[in-house]
Amino acid sequence: MQRLLTRPARFFLAACLLLAGCSAYQFDRPATNWQTLVGQLQYASPKRSIIGETVVSRFGDEELQLDFAAGPVPILKLRKDGKRGRAEAAFARVSWQGNADHPPGPLKSWFALHEVFAQAAKQHGTSANVALHSDKPGSWNAKATFENGKPVDVQVDFPHSRERFHFHFGR
Repeated sequence: MQRLLTRPARFFLAACLLLAGCSAYQFDRPATNWQTLVGQLQYASPKRSIIGETVVSRFGDEELQLDFAAGPVPILKLRKDGKRGRAEAAFARVSWQGNADHPPGPLKSWFALHEVFAQAAKQHGTSANVALHSDKPGSWNAKATFENGKPVDVQVDFPHSRERFHFHFGR
C-alpha cells in the first residue's frame, strides 16, 4: 500500500494543525471604568534593583494590567484576566502565557500583585496608613498609604523570594 503523505509532509501538516489551535488570547484594553494608577516603582530582589515608571490598571477582581518601564525601555508588561496571564519582558526578550494562578518562579510575585491591588481597592474612602496581608500566610505583606480613597504609596514585601515592590503614585 502506498503512503499518501511523505514524512516531511506529515510533520508539516501536524505543525499547521497544532499552530492553528494556538491562537493568542486577546486581553482587554483598559477603559474609562477601570481604576488606573500612574507613578513610579522600585523593584528590588537579592540580584537587582530597578526604578522606573509604572501604570497599574485593574477592573473588578479579575483583570489587572501592569506596565513597568525605565525611560523608553519597557521592562515588563503583565496582563491577567481571570486565570489567564501573560508577561512580556521586552528588554530580556522573554515572554510567558498560561495559567495566572501558576506562573513560573520569577513571575510569581509579579502575578501576586493582583491580590495586593484587589485588597487595596477595598479601602474605599480611606485616608490613612493600612497594613495588608495575603490570604496565603507568609506569601506577602504590604503597607499602603491612602489619600481620598486612592493608594499613593504601596510597599509590598515577599519574604520567601526576598523581593520588594515600592509603588508611589501621583496624588
